[in-house]
Amino acid sequence: MKKFVKLVSFISLVFLSGSAFAKTGPVNYAFAQLPQASAAGKLPVPVVPAPSITMVTPGGVGLVDITRNCLKDGEVVSAYPAIYNKIHSEENSRILNVFRIIDSRGVERRLEVYFTGGDWMKYGLVYFVTTAGQNGGQVSAYFMNDLSTPDREEGAVAPNIDPFDHAKLVSYISSDFLDVNGNVKAAFGSSAVASVSVY
Repeated sequence: MKKFVKLVSFISLVFLSGSAFAKTGPVNYAFAQLPQASAAGKLPVPVVPAPSITMVTPGGVGLVDITRNCLKDGEVVSAYPAIYNKIHSEENSRILNVFRIIDSRGVERRLEVYFTGGDWMKYGLVYFVTTAGQNGGQVSAYFMNDLSTPDREEGAVAPNIDPFDHAKLVSYISSDFLDVNGNVKAAFGSSAVASVSVY
């Protein structure tokens, strides 16, 4: 009986110490905040807020989160994959959110929030890829300083605005990035431009 009690005590001690070490290890990069792959290697469907309309301006420019509609096998799929070859990406990258923009003329545009970083980085870099304000056949990528780590080498410094905070992200897009007509504000210069056949 004593051997059984010792064995149970030993197993409990190993289990508890393993849990403690798992929680105290270093946090490896902001991708730890994203859904992890299952044993089968498939990512679970990300937890995304239900589609909602946020009025960007009193003029009625609409912003709709359509991320749920852009998933394939748990990953958000880009409508403009070619442009991602033209912007700086680290070894880890993912599209976090997709928004539909209805501009002041009623024209539908799209904005993808792209997040990238290296394994050694605690915070990453963010780009907006969008057709807002573009001619019908173009999409542009914009590097977002406020949503990216200012430490582009090590990624050790937090961005001014957390790109994983959905409310702050929506507010930034609607107040800081887009103008009253639903176009990209002139203060933002594009990092890359690509042609699109359909958007």
